Order: sequence, then structure tokens, then C-alpha cells
Amino acid sequence: MTVGRQITSNDIDASITSLSVKMRDLMQDVSSLSLNVNGQGTGLAFLQSIGYSPTDAATAQAAISYLNTVAGVYFGTATQATDFNFNQELSQYWAGQ
Repeated sequence: MTVGRQITSNDIDASITSLSVKMRDLMQDVSSLSLNVNGQGTGLAFLQSIGYSPTDAATAQAAISYLNTVAGVYFGTATQATDFNFNQELSQYWAGQ
């Protein structure tokens, strides 16, 4: 007899569906953020107009760009030609989470 509940194919199916939907929704949220900030081609100016200093606006725009590259790869609209550790690059924004 085994202790605890054993994983089933239904559990795996539910996980695949749940994670797929979450990933789709997250990638769409990232694309929407990028479009909201950069859609008019004036992302830096927009970020400064809502209170970012020029330096912080550039940092925020870079973070959005990193996120949007991942979303672009997910949607098939971008490629990442070189190895790049997005996890490490974005870790500075985790705020201890």
C-alpha cells in the first residue's frame, strides 16, 4: 500500500490545461502592456509623462521589452537568436518574491 494520493492521468490532464491557459493569459497580458506603453512609438516619453525619471523610464522600457520578447517567441512573432537568461535578467524586479 502506498501512502498519500497517487497522481492520475486526470491530474496530469488538468495540470496541462490549467498551465496552458495561464501561460496564454500571461503572454497576452505582457503583449497588452507592451502595446499600451509602446503602441504609439513614444514609450519613453509616455513613461516619463506618468512620473518616471528618464533613467527609470529606460529601465522600465527595457523590462517590458524583455517580457515582450518572451511573449513574442510564445506567439511565434519573434525569435531569440542567442542564449539569454530572461529569468536572471528579470530577477531584479521580483522584489523578494
